[in-house]
Amino acid sequence: MVKSIFNNVIVRIKNHYLFLILLISLLIRLFYLSFNHSLWWDSHVYIGMGKYIFSQGNIGIWESFRPLVHPFILGLLWKLRFDTLIVGKILDVLFSLTAVYLVYLVGKKVWNKKVALIAAIIFSLTPIFVLHTGLILTEPLAVTLGLLGVYLFLGSRSVLKLFFSGFLLALSFLTKFPQGIIFGTLFLIIIIRKENLFKKIKQLFIFGSGFLVLTIPYLIFNYFQYSNPFEPFIAGSWIVSTSTWLYGTGISYYLTHFFLLNFVYLFYFVYIYYFFKNESWKEENKLIIFLIPLLILLYFTFFVPRKESRYLVTVVPFLSLLVSVVITKFYQKIKMVKKPVITPLAMIVLVIVLILLPLPGRLHFDQPPTFENEIVNSIIKYNLTGTVLTSDPSFVSFLDQRVVTLDGMEFASIVYSRNKNNYDLIFINSCDFICAPGDKSCQEQKLLFFNTLNSDNKLLFEKSYPKCNYHIYMPKT
Repeated sequence: MVKSIFNNVIVRIKNHYLFLILLISLLIRLFYLSFNHSLWWDSHVYIGMGKYIFSQGNIGIWESFRPLVHPFILGLLWKLRFDTLIVGKILDVLFSLTAVYLVYLVGKKVWNKKVALIAAIIFSLTPIFVLHTGLILTEPLAVTLGLLGVYLFLGSRSVLKLFFSGFLLALSFLTKFPQGIIFGTLFLIIIIRKENLFKKIKQLFIFGSGFLVLTIPYLIFNYFQYSNPFEPFIAGSWIVSTSTWLYGTGISYYLTHFFLLNFVYLFYFVYIYYFFKNESWKEENKLIIFLIPLLILLYFTFFVPRKESRYLVTVVPFLSLLVSVVITKFYQKIKMVKKPVITPLAMIVLVIVLILLPLPGRLHFDQPPTFENEIVNSIIKYNLTGTVLTSDPSFVSFLDQRVVTLDGMEFASIVYSRNKNNYDLIFINSCDFICAPGDKSCQEQKLLFFNTLNSDNKLLFEKSYPKCNYHIYMPKT
């Protein structure tokens, strides 16, 4: 009886591998969320932009180089009186699990169920992807929309699928601009399809229409907002070329900071060999999954001066699929050899170790204090309802009143002068004012700025944290 029940459970588990992968993925993310990490700088900006949109600019903050889909969703939730900090994290979990499921669907459609399951496992447990759960950043949503757009496109000639593929890729692009590379890749695929010219033009028109139905209104909005429809892209290109001394640089950055820290992804380079050896470019779906991560990697490596590992979150799902193909091939070859160098079981164990090895050390990171309570208590104590001037945008997530950011050392003096007689409270984190190494002019400007702050304002709070000093001021009456 017991043996029968046990066997029945095993059979059911074998038939529900995907459910188990999603369940494990959920549990890992809930465990990670239990650390309650502070949100990142960008997270608060997106929340602030959402408030700005739904308050007609009365509260919140605005940065022109940010895409609008994610802030719009967060702002809508805030307008509906949801706690954005809680619901934003819940959405991250839902988007992440959906992305894992979509990796499975894409893998199954292009290769087979085994490749799809392995890819889903690898993708789900990749540290940089897990780390983005609960940070309320754009990546989980952008990846989900991008994958769904690709899934609808694969092997499709259907009018509806092509249109909605373009539509979803536009949403992904308007969530994170580099996702436009995916649309460009698929547009190129249609051009090189071996079909007559009329069919190609029809498919390009339908696919492009799905993309343009959202992007054209966005460009029109930019024209009226900034007098230049391409302002966000120009500003975005500029921002990733600034403060490069604080970030990674060089064409080897992603090799050393991603591939060599996540060993399982080194199989990607083996896949490149297989891709050309087996002439896989002749199969459209395989060519698509090969080109998307390749082009995005080339873009971030050679065209974006500022290097950050988190940029690669959007290529991880595609890399995991290619890595899964290599692992499956290796496993099949080993099984056919009578005396292999490594047994099939040992290979499975090795792959599991390679997947899990980077995970524990990446789930916890040091986080600076936010001083939310000190700011809120000061506002309550002095009954302050006016503008909060700050070097850190985090307070826009906690305060439903006007917040103005000082925007770093380059713009701090200008912003401060503009708002000098129009703020109730000012928060300063010295680490938000960074000068390039050897820039004496900037150091002098920084010293002058801090002297001005001390002479114009009354100190309410002061705290030191490794390498950083925090101050809360009120204007002198």
